[in-house]
Amino acid sequence: MGTVINILKYLIVFAVACLLLWLVYRHIDIGRLFTRLGDVKYKYVIISIAIMLIAHLVRAYRWSLLLSPIGYPVSTWRMFLAIMVGYLANLFFPRMGEITRCGVLKRTNNVPMAISIGSVVAERIVDLLTLISLIIFNMLIEYDLLSGFFKDFFSSKFSGVVQNLMVLYVFAGAGFFLLIIGYFFLRVYKEKLKRIPLFLKIRAILRELGEGLSSIGKLKKKAHFWISSGLMWLLYYALTYIVVFSIDETSHLSLIAGLTILVTGSIGMATPVQGGIGAFHALVSGVLILYGVVFEDGILFATVLHSSQVLTVILFGGISLIVTVFLQRKRISNQKLQQNIENNESA
Repeated sequence: MGTVINILKYLIVFAVACLLLWLVYRHIDIGRLFTRLGDVKYKYVIISIAIMLIAHLVRAYRWSLLLSPIGYPVSTWRMFLAIMVGYLANLFFPRMGEITRCGVLKRTNNVPMAISIGSVVAERIVDLLTLISLIIFNMLIEYDLLSGFFKDFFSSKFSGVVQNLMVLYVFAGAGFFLLIIGYFFLRVYKEKLKRIPLFLKIRAILRELGEGLSSIGKLKKKAHFWISSGLMWLLYYALTYIVVFSIDETSHLSLIAGLTILVTGSIGMATPVQGGIGAFHALVSGVLILYGVVFEDGILFATVLHSSQVLTVILFGGISLIVTVFLQRKRISNQKLQQNIENNESA
């Protein structure tokens, strides 16, 4: 039953992505769009792809900095493979990329899932705070231009939340009450619960998750972590902005416009649909109108930028998946060989 529900959930999300795409492209002459793709200056797109791969390598290095001080030193190369497989999974199963890359690390380097998930949550918090900072900075320097755009976007997302604050308060209060009851229950029945294997397993997983979450506080190379975080976002900005020169109609866009594209594109990619499909195109093409780019040209730009990223993930994510399978088999073979050696020595 659970499998059927999951399949339906992903089908619904895919249907939403398709609906968003249809809404974006319904007034676009697809034949003309394909013709114009032939006029794109792809040297800039290739440069963007190269920068994107470097950004992913920097992300891999940053992730390794989190795991190393808690006892799991993994090479940047292995981290890169896991990240690319995770991005590939995100194209098909939204929000599964983080779990997938942790699963890859478990298979290739035997890093406990809970610990790697905790470290991923920690770095995602840093990324979220960075994105929020970029949104605020972007709003400050382009307030007159962007205030209405972002207001409309976020109000449509959160208007229902504002209208149901009382319901939220009730749920928050109930949750807090249950936490208090749970705390006293654990205190009273702590010794009895320790005899239950399931409880011990859950407690061990929560401890590992907490260890992963605390990885930022245990960093040995704090400067490296924050510098790599800044460099990664700078590369994201560069790979986004360089694509404006691939199309004549967007080549006039300023550096500030590039920041706006990065912010809106990041919001689009964060939406819970496969690879940000539809949402990315709608947001990027919509905000470009504010900079004097006609809708059709904005769609062309969004298509080029998004498609180049998706195709790169499919290519390098697929290669990474194949390499990961070989690494997993190699690790298993080495374990069996080591076990045979130990058995022979004991005999």
